Amino acid sequence: MRHISFAFSASILLSLLVVGANDCAASVNPRIVVRDGKKLVCAVRFIDTMSADCGTESYDEVFTARILAVKQVPNRPNPMVDSVRDEPIPFPDATHGADLNLTVEPEEVFKGNPSSHVTVFAEQGECFADVRAGDEWVFFARRDSKTSELEISYMYSNPSGPIEQKREYVERLRLLARGDGLSYVAGEVGFPSFDPDKGEFFRPAQNHKLLFKTEEGNQSYTIETNSEGKFELGPVAPGSFEIDANTNPQFRDVRDEIDSGTRTEANGCSFVRIKLEINSEISGRVILPEGYQYKKSEIGNYFPLFSVDVDTPDGKQVGGSSIGDGLRFQVRGLPPGTYILQLVNYWGEDWIRMPVFAPGVTDKSNALRIDLGFAEHRTGLEVRVPSQALKNAR
Repeated sequence: MRHISFAFSASILLSLLVVGANDCAASVNPRIVVRDGKKLVCAVRFIDTMSADCGTESYDEVFTARILAVKQVPNRPNPMVDSVRDEPIPFPDATHGADLNLTVEPEEVFKGNPSSHVTVFAEQGECFADVRAGDEWVFFARRDSKTSELEISYMYSNPSGPIEQKREYVERLRLLARGDGLSYVAGEVGFPSFDPDKGEFFRPAQNHKLLFKTEEGNQSYTIETNSEGKFELGPVAPGSFEIDANTNPQFRDVRDEIDSGTRTEANGCSFVRIKLEINSEISGRVILPEGYQYKKSEIGNYFPLFSVDVDTPDGKQVGGSSIGDGLRFQVRGLPPGTYILQLVNYWGEDWIRMPVFAPGVTDKSNALRIDLGFAEHRTGLEVRVPSQALKNAR
């Protein structure tokens, strides 16, 4: 079973949904890529289980080709906009990756019928591996529904790239082209993160074991990721597979409370991206003043508009949780460190940090310090809410 953590948003709270305060399972994130000494801001859409594949099924044209010309598309709008404030996300000393038009000469064709010379539009093309005239690439392209132009998109983790870096893709495409009815599952396992200075987004989980089991339960496979966090299962008979990534007690699959699996078709390849986090936890419950009545939501007991932040002692937020059924909260995936808990109240478009800290004090200097070790669970914590704090809540 796997669990999804979602980011707080106004629409979620105003709909009275009880969700976590980590990152959305399908969210746009920035990263810094350096090309020829130039810092580029590149947008990536992270999706745990991608709708794409590592074969040809999800694409209109798949082929290798030699790049004949590279042309930058002018006047590209800024793709990196804060979805909450609707403002550009600032990155000093960096420019946004430009779109490119590539003129290419197809060579080995695995799907489609490209002409002898093709123009491929590359969204955030500068963010791909170095794009140079004369290089040979493998292209996984879709056709734009309006213009019918071939497109590849960095944002949606398109696997196109130089053949010298994508040889495993090309070899897999050749195997799939044999038409023997077998299939593959490929993907990567890692720890998503973002550091504005380093530009890290998906740190690979090396030598991490995965367990695959067919839906019928009559076949099982054990796979280990390589030094880049990548894995491949196949050739195997097509069908449905359950995937268990929770094989190391120090880490957990972020989506461990819903069914995790993938389905492969004959001569197809499904791509899966699995997100791990440290198997740590801070959890407990909020205790309200005696006699205080709060509204019940349709999904159970819910403390309206309030949540619990997990902060470092100097005030940096590292996690959070809504207060749900039974007035309980739970924050997972925290790195080792010292933390304090603080109430947060949402009103309009602002988060109001309430002057209430666990165990229920209004003076931060008296807040409970929680020393959390690696993959440690601190449970049973209590935050008593003073009456005055409720009067100040909106």
